[in-house]
Amino acid sequence: MTGEPTLATEVSLTARLKEETAKQHRYAETRPLQRSLGKGDVTREVYARYLGQLFHVHSTLEAAVRRCRDGHPGFAIVIKERHARQPQLRDDLAALGTDVGTIEPLPATAAAVARVEETAERQAVALLGMVYVLEGSNNGSKFLARALAGKLGLAPGRPGLSYFDPYGDEQRNVWLQFKADMDAVEFDEAEQDAIVVAAHAMFDDIAAISDDVHNAQVKGAPA
Repeated sequence: MTGEPTLATEVSLTARLKEETAKQHRYAETRPLQRSLGKGDVTREVYARYLGQLFHVHSTLEAAVRRCRDGHPGFAIVIKERHARQPQLRDDLAALGTDVGTIEPLPATAAAVARVEETAERQAVALLGMVYVLEGSNNGSKFLARALAGKLGLAPGRPGLSYFDPYGDEQRNVWLQFKADMDAVEFDEAEQDAIVVAAHAMFDDIAAISDDVHNAQVKGAPA
């Protein structure tokens, strides 16, 4: 015997993401707007305003991913057609009587959009960290859809609530596959670090957007 056996200590990327963004995740999901959504305690106007801000974020992020996907093999492995959420947001907003062409970004949304563009220019592969956050949010938003359905007179998975419940009974399988695909890519250390930093930023941006929408409601801003 030459010594004790060495245990593998390598941590997968998605394990890193979960652990290293836990604080930001908790903060984002406990914002006042998120708590109200979880109780189904929002008006259609506030709900539509929130979806409208997410529409800007997804539109920018999905366009950036399309532009950058040939620059790193990880995009082709991880990103599937089903991850494009802009069409569902467009349908949901239409069902709520909102024309996406009329939606102005709130300050936090404008900052989030700028961050996406900057990330695409600086280190495009980090965009996958942002996609990770938004895909992971489906695990909780499925329950938000149920809470909102009765209050707003909408059906989970149908126009109006399709963004919050995109995969129905397949949610868990889709999420497990997404994580497996992320972990299958051989990102180098610098790329992994950039992906984690981008995930931190997306959680922070979602929290700030939630607060902007909530504050607009409190101030009685028009929908």
